[in-house]
Amino acid sequence: MTGSPSYGRVIVWFRRALRADDNPALWHAMHDAASVVPLLCLSEDPSYGQVTPRREFIRTAIIGLDASLRNAGSHLHCRMGSPETELPAAAQAYGAEAVYAVGLHDPGSLERDARIERALRTVGVPFVRFPDRVLRGAGDVMTGSGTPFRVYTPYKNAWLAGADEVAPAVSAPRRIAPVPPAAGSTDLLSPGWPGMHGAAKKDGLARLRAFMTAGAGQYDARRDLPGVDGTSRLSPYLAVGAVSIRRVFHAAREARAGASSGARKGFDTFINELVWREFYYQILTHYPHVMRAPFRPEFAGIPWSADEKSFRRWKDGTTGYPIVDAAMRQLRAEGWMHNRARMIVASFLTKDLHINWQWGEQYFFTTLTDADHASNNGGWQWTAGTGTDASPWFRIFNPLLQGKKFDPKGAYVRRYVPELAGFSDAVIHDPWTANRQEQEAAGCVIGRGYPAPMVDHAEARVRTMAIYRMSGTTASTASASRVRTRSQV
Repeated sequence: MTGSPSYGRVIVWFRRALRADDNPALWHAMHDAASVVPLLCLSEDPSYGQVTPRREFIRTAIIGLDASLRNAGSHLHCRMGSPETELPAAAQAYGAEAVYAVGLHDPGSLERDARIERALRTVGVPFVRFPDRVLRGAGDVMTGSGTPFRVYTPYKNAWLAGADEVAPAVSAPRRIAPVPPAAGSTDLLSPGWPGMHGAAKKDGLARLRAFMTAGAGQYDARRDLPGVDGTSRLSPYLAVGAVSIRRVFHAAREARAGASSGARKGFDTFINELVWREFYYQILTHYPHVMRAPFRPEFAGIPWSADEKSFRRWKDGTTGYPIVDAAMRQLRAEGWMHNRARMIVASFLTKDLHINWQWGEQYFFTTLTDADHASNNGGWQWTAGTGTDASPWFRIFNPLLQGKKFDPKGAYVRRYVPELAGFSDAVIHDPWTANRQEQEAAGCVIGRGYPAPMVDHAEARVRTMAIYRMSGTTASTASASRVRTRSQV
């Protein structure tokens, strides 16, 4: 620390930045204040209630943060209740002169931040936020006319042209002076929190290092195969902020620089995926209406089905399409789903079952360990055909062809739909085509041991095309020709 501190004491409110490494709110607090209080606000005890992969991941991320702070001599202070109430109370109890936090982008968080800022102002404490969720701010990458990009490819080109502007990552503080809990706060691992003891720390930085060493060079060739471990699995850490996006980006660039020419394509593809994340964040910032409505307003009037029974079968993984069911069962079991599978199940929900993409978006957000407002919304709107693509409405994934192309040996299906494990590779994705003798030999009769397809994809596709055409789209003759060649991707 250089110079005199600006404040005697600052509270660092940890939210979606559950890490000490490269945390801008913590870094600035360490330079601006004589003492720092690391604080977490919880609306409920994460040790209790229904155990889900999402709750468990958040819980272990909190434990990992606390462990990092303890290594530096401090610990995570905790208050139970709403941040609007607890942050002003904590500021008074600790004698804090400011509250620091990372900035968020979704409309709900921005509205809450405005309420928090007003509440802190009543006790004379400023609420200071620092950029963290993105590598480059939404206003840093604009068109030549100064307007936001609406299409990914030109955005990507402009973003990559300024990639050197990304700020470096900073290390965690080596020493944070301890502050005893004030009234209303508790040590997270005190005896009053028995369920928090012994939680395993999931080290996102170790996963990052392993992926850069052994996986990223093959990312372009393996990332679309759900049956193999070909992705980074870093998205849950990025979603809760257990790993910094800057740390990931710089690790990828550095590893690429030392990689062979053949492996660099894998790193480039991975970096492009980070830019997709950036793109959806800038869309959310400039067009916040996407959280409640289609990006393209002409699709606001699509007559979606409200069939709760079909929605339940989709969630339960009993649609009768093996690749869809495998993906939904993976989500339920792990709180995570392969990205290729996400596109397949989203297309099935919206364009085979004709159910509103917002139903799927909400289910994903409450279930995924990597739930992120911008990416979740962007992905669902991309697949539903209501998003930023120039002509997205005719993109309809054929679940049978997708399964055969990206899970040709059926490894993914056999892992998550074990009742189909006995079927041969040739029919694992359409087991209903096997004759009765083959089904009995496989140990699963379709319609009894596993459901028959709940809809006919070809018929659903025809209906979807008609619905979208009637919903305001003005497809050109050229677009209509592309429908015939691309609708069955």
